[in-house]
Amino acid sequence: MPELPEVETVRRALAQHVLGRTIASVQLSGLKLRAAVARDLPRRLAGRTFRAARRHGKYLLLDLDAGQTLISHLGMSGRWLYWPELPAETVPHLHVRVRFRGGGELWFQDPRRFGLLRLVPTAALARDPALRILGPDPLAQPPEGDRLHALAHGVKVEVKTFLMDQRRIAGIGNIYASEILFRAGVGPRRRAGRVSRAQWDAIAREIPAVLGAAAERMGTTFSMYRTLWNEPGTYGDQLMVYDRAGQPCRRCGTPIRRVVQGQRSTYFCPSCQGAGRAGTPTRHRVPPPEKPRKGHRGREFPRPDRPRASCRTR
Repeated sequence: MPELPEVETVRRALAQHVLGRTIASVQLSGLKLRAAVARDLPRRLAGRTFRAARRHGKYLLLDLDAGQTLISHLGMSGRWLYWPELPAETVPHLHVRVRFRGGGELWFQDPRRFGLLRLVPTAALARDPALRILGPDPLAQPPEGDRLHALAHGVKVEVKTFLMDQRRIAGIGNIYASEILFRAGVGPRRRAGRVSRAQWDAIAREIPAVLGAAAERMGTTFSMYRTLWNEPGTYGDQLMVYDRAGQPCRRCGTPIRRVVQGQRSTYFCPSCQGAGRAGTPTRHRVPPPEKPRKGHRGREFPRPDRPRASCRTR
């Protein structure tokens, strides 16, 4: 599932290439996503112009003129694709086609259909049921150790589960929770309420560092996630523990372990993340590249002919 860095990558590309474009027409597949897409969405979007591309946690907030905002969540497999010129063939599982005046289209594709698209008044965003329960965004409001320590007081859930609770911090998912805890030197199975103040300080430092570094490399791709230009993210080569079970720790050489927490895989180093250990930050270390995983850099569909650097612009 795309996490904050992947959604931030999409937001930056949309801000660069879609803002100021006016919608000519919209075509829907008619299929239900996480929730049904409003049938009148094409009529309400026609003639509107994109004014801003924002994000809160894993949610994209695409502001239009006339005081409207299109809320988008990528779910497990959703992706936005932008085509200045249309490809020779379409793609499967295409649920929304936004055609712009002057040419070009923006598509929303979602094979598993857990994504979300909803148009709401911008002034009512704070009351939206999906947004109002979210905690602070950790890039817009970097967390502080004392706040996290106070928030975790008496909490019995494991610290990895705590970090992934969107009501506490919006945007951290399974991949980056493991990476943050490794860099902070905190075991993922330690109860949140028993994490020391020094350890929470280390976690607070690593949250924006890891998420920011991942966003700079366009996120992590294992299978489905793609950028706006249908390219994979490149942060996979930088992962310290995630999906590296049995491989040597990049810091100490101990084999990385995998356990299951809440039906999700957790990866950690039993040496570097031992009890009571607050590790040295490793965010400036660039690990040697590994052999790409199957399909890691493959492309499933054609992409527009364009300079590669443009989608990396902030």
